[in-house]
Amino acid sequence: MKLKENRPAPWDEGVPAVFDPATGRMAGETIVCFGWTDWDTAPQTWNQVLGRLAYRNRVLFVLPPLERRETLTGGFSPGDGRRGLRHIRDHLYVYRFPRSLPLIYKPPFAGRFFEAARIRSLHATLDRLGTDRPILYLLHPKFNRYVGRLREKLVVYHVLDEYTGYLGANREKLAAEEETLLHRADLTICASRLLEATKRRTNRSAYFVPNGVDFDHFSGRQGMPVTVPADVRNIPRPRVGYIGRICDKLDFLLLLDVAKGLPGHSFCFAGQAMVVKRENRVVFEEWSNLPNVYLLGNKKPDELPAYLRAFDVAVMPYVVSDDTRQRYPLKLHEYFAAGKPVVSVPLPCLDEFDGLVRTAGRSDEWRRALGESVKENDRRFDEMRRETAMRHDWNRVVIRIEKLIGESLDREGWARPAASEEE
Repeated sequence: MKLKENRPAPWDEGVPAVFDPATGRMAGETIVCFGWTDWDTAPQTWNQVLGRLAYRNRVLFVLPPLERRETLTGGFSPGDGRRGLRHIRDHLYVYRFPRSLPLIYKPPFAGRFFEAARIRSLHATLDRLGTDRPILYLLHPKFNRYVGRLREKLVVYHVLDEYTGYLGANREKLAAEEETLLHRADLTICASRLLEATKRRTNRSAYFVPNGVDFDHFSGRQGMPVTVPADVRNIPRPRVGYIGRICDKLDFLLLLDVAKGLPGHSFCFAGQAMVVKRENRVVFEEWSNLPNVYLLGNKKPDELPAYLRAFDVAVMPYVVSDDTRQRYPLKLHEYFAAGKPVVSVPLPCLDEFDGLVRTAGRSDEWRRALGESVKENDRRFDEMRRETAMRHDWNRVVIRIEKLIGESLDREGWARPAASEEE
């Protein structure tokens, strides 16, 4: 493969090449973030970022309130049984609204009453933490309703995806909510360059900051065992691997054709299968029943590096659409950290890595790219992938986010708080 020379401007300008935890960093701020699931979910962009911000800043992660039906039926919800404020680690706290303050939509006056009561409970929680004037760190347009209600000093909107493209999303409502939030946000962080270009039409303070990777974890630097997992050990090589959710975002027609055309390759997919669309389920069932397809099931985060090391090539076989083109897959740098050859459908975020990723559209192109990747024996590319992943380590990504937040605080005229002795 040849390396591309004309690459876009680097996202990490001003970020030290080597992470040094002792360097001057943003400290002493209070950051409030609203989530749609519990903190203890699988590693995602938001908990990787917030967990590191909590080293020197107080972070309050607010879980979603219970739906009214959950309060009536006693059904399961994230964090159920752990209400109120709980300390996770460092300066990271998680808050769950009381069961007596559910999310109610009708009648409207009842919804407004409970919403106001939840806001008062948040103010009380911030008082309990001894803090005021937080930074709102919002992950989705639906959290726009909290802007202006917590005496925040800054509003940060971290755009992780094109949410209007999600299965079942109300596109018009979401687009209107996001337009409002973009107008109100002091800083917008975008997980892909295409998202940055889109959001900058409304918010000039939109900046591209890519998804990252826990490099030490996925590269094996933490001394994890290199033993091939038992459920992979007897699977014939070459192994074409994938880690992540097996859902409607994958192109099962493509996978079916490619797997049929490469009967000597083993397709090993590690992740929870959640295929919803009926038309996809039919193809998924046919593909998953092929003799050279192995569904390994959901794996714990600590297990994933061992599976990656057992694969010969890693893949990103997504459905390509206007929405998916704006994505920046988390698994890209996880694959790179393991030094694995990567084959993917064409995505704009891969343009700057075209010397390290083989892109393919049609099934015949996929078969050719997989064949070339399996035969690749140039160790230079393995090391270049690892070096690229190291540059995208979450610690460096968060330093860039801190710099952007600091610049926004300066523009708004806020003095930087000094770190306390405990920090």
